[in-house]
Amino acid sequence: MTFSIQVMRSIRTLLILFLLSVTESGCDKTQESPIPDVYVNIVINPASIEYNNLNIPGNYALIKGGYRGIIVYHYLQDEYIAFERTCTYDWDQPCSKLVMDPSGLIARDTCCGSIFLIIDGSPMEGSKATLPLKRYKTYYDANYGRLYISN
Repeated sequence: MTFSIQVMRSIRTLLILFLLSVTESGCDKTQESPIPDVYVNIVINPASIEYNNLNIPGNYALIKGGYRGIIVYHYLQDEYIAFERTCTYDWDQPCSKLVMDPSGLIARDTCCGSIFLIIDGSPMEGSKATLPLKRYKTYYDANYGRLYISN
């Protein structure tokens, strides 16, 4: 009797996992960024003088790379986030380059006026942009003190 109960629990667990994976893939509402893909493979040392601001969580640095530059944000202890500096609304306009607000939490497009929350790249209320900022992959290697940014 115990064996059949264990089998039933295993089947139920597998069924739940299957349904969750189907539901997740079927409900993916993320839209692809209109910003052209540009090869990104950058390695920086957040502890270096050049990026010293990145040593403290909550700070950011603007670096070269991507389509029009990259915003790197030190989110938590060993977690960094990197976003494209181009607005998703008017990305093809030459003036479309994000600048950071003095608060360090908001990025503004100087062209259309869209505002993005830098913690997750989402457009804020009142923005013309409806898509979040293009995000790059980040990996911080604490052993070597290196931050890898790629697409």
